[in-house]
Amino acid sequence: MNIFTKKIHAAPSAAIAARTTVLSAFAVCSVFAASLALAQNQPPPRRDDQQQVQAQRYEQVQRSNSNDTRLREQRDARSFDTRAEEQRRANEGADASRRTGRMTPDERRDLRRQINEVGQDIYSNPPRR
Repeated sequence: MNIFTKKIHAAPSAAIAARTTVLSAFAVCSVFAASLALAQNQPPPRRDDQQQVQAQRYEQVQRSNSNDTRLREQRDARSFDTRAEEQRRANEGADASRRTGRMTPDERRDLRRQINEVGQDIYSNPPRR
């Protein structure tokens, strides 16, 4: 009995895979070499240019910081004024509503009724165990 009737075609597919791998590696290396050549053709930046760039960046940072501090100071001043005015209004309202002396019997009765209603709302449903 001949068991090995079919030919095995592993060798040609392995050769194709090897060629593909080699070609892709060559393509990657050529792209890398081209980018290196372009990078080497550019002259290195001079010190004067580097100093100018650093000075420009420093000025930009200083301008943004000064703008931030000015805005912060304006915001703080406005918030201080608004808080002071709110406190003044609250004090005026509290002084007007505050009365000297004791509560009348009707006021005490209303207050007791309100407290009892709130207590009933809170304790209306007993907790389940």
